[in-house]
Amino acid sequence: MNISAINDFRKFVEKEVEPGARDLENLDEKNRVHVQKLVFTNLVDRFDTMLDVSLLENCRTEILLDIALRDLSGPVVESDLMKLLMQGEKIQDALDVKLKNGLRNSTLRERHSKKLSTLFSVLQPNVNCWSAPRVNISIGEISEQIKPQNKKIPYSICGYADWLYSRRNSVVHGGGTNKYLANDIAQIKRLFKVEVTQTFKIKLSSLENAIAFYKDVTSMLKEI
Repeated sequence: MNISAINDFRKFVEKEVEPGARDLENLDEKNRVHVQKLVFTNLVDRFDTMLDVSLLENCRTEILLDIALRDLSGPVVESDLMKLLMQGEKIQDALDVKLKNGLRNSTLRERHSKKLSTLFSVLQPNVNCWSAPRVNISIGEISEQIKPQNKKIPYSICGYADWLYSRRNSVVHGGGTNKYLANDIAQIKRLFKVEVTQTFKIKLSSLENAIAFYKDVTSMLKEI
């Protein structure tokens, strides 16, 4: 299994995001509001990129191979086959390109939480990341089991990740507003049976919780 992208993301969190969060503590709330949003959205974006790269780099695993080849049901044109065979030593690289393109047109276009679920199925198939309540939403850390107390936030690993990404969407695609996008509200309700609040605030604690959550997720994914 290739976990290099996971390792890179973990280093990014520890060397850049965590020190940045500590620096923000020295600013009063009014002066750090905008910076907090920027750091938060960058962190979520980097996690999403890590998912994409990890899925692509593990394209030959059985689960991803089946997905990548799902739409390749047409007949093979003899000329294309000859071109592929003539690449000799580069044939493996050519096959990887085909597989990765298949994933880009399928898995990588799916919702953030679904991509995380797929990566868990590749690296940690025995983990119930979709429905089991495991996230301590007060601090962002993942436990073996949590009893849900708040009906406005998903407690599963994938649900909480989706909730974080929905906040990112509001900042990036909602003009920097503090309102969840209508589609995100609907999708979280459909997938995780949770009705999120209409509005939110990204505070320093929001960033700290996201850091703790992503560190725990990466630790789980790296346990190979």
